[in-house]
Amino acid sequence: MNATTDQPRRIFTRARIAALAVIAVLVVGLAYLRFAPGDDPVSVWSGAKPGDVKMRACTYSTEQGDLPADCGTLVVPENRADRRSRLLALPVTRIRSRSAHPREPIFRLEGGPGLSNMTFPQASRYLDERDVVLVGYRGVDGSSRLDCPEVTSVLKRSPDFLAASSERARVKAFEACADRLQGDGVDLAGYTLAHRVDDFEAARTALQVAEPEIRRAVTKRVLKLNTASRRISRLAKKVNSLTSPSP
Repeated sequence: MNATTDQPRRIFTRARIAALAVIAVLVVGLAYLRFAPGDDPVSVWSGAKPGDVKMRACTYSTEQGDLPADCGTLVVPENRADRRSRLLALPVTRIRSRSAHPREPIFRLEGGPGLSNMTFPQASRYLDERDVVLVGYRGVDGSSRLDCPEVTSVLKRSPDFLAASSERARVKAFEACADRLQGDGVDLAGYTLAHRVDDFEAARTALQVAEPEIRRAVTKRVLKLNTASRRISRLAKKVNSLTSPSP
């Protein structure tokens, strides 16, 4: 019996490989969120209200060089279900179309866990007829960032991502991260896809633009479904108000 056969073989099934790939993506996303160099941080200004926006002329770096744009900050509630919720600031960039009479703008959506929505050098490809609007993701680009170094550390030190001990360590790390964030005043209930959809709607309203065209990204379909659901809900409320008998 040789040394090779004495060592236990680790079987990499398709399920194990897929799980390792998912965890690897999570590690990359968490590391990006923790260590990626962002632009100047945005903040909520004194007297700001939900839906307020401040914009200024700027340039945006694309494949075709720096192009004219408007850069600014959008103010949104952290948790729209809580009237006493604190306010968040999100970065907003509107890259200007080459057309003198542009059509409805494109709201671009990035995908992947923890990735910024403010980097899009390919924007220059879409500017012949439309503006391109980038709205920062809450928890990633805004004044409140949900970085979890506790989880990143555990994932980097785990010898076997699928082992029971590694799973328990990840759970404890997520719990520690959540406890720390909540201790810092973060309302974790406000960091959902539904709130992200509402952020885009708030930006559209603040910028006074028509219904946006959503370009392809990993989260596109989920976000479109959330957007459609909210529009149907608003329409149902209007119908009910019209059909309900007056008091």
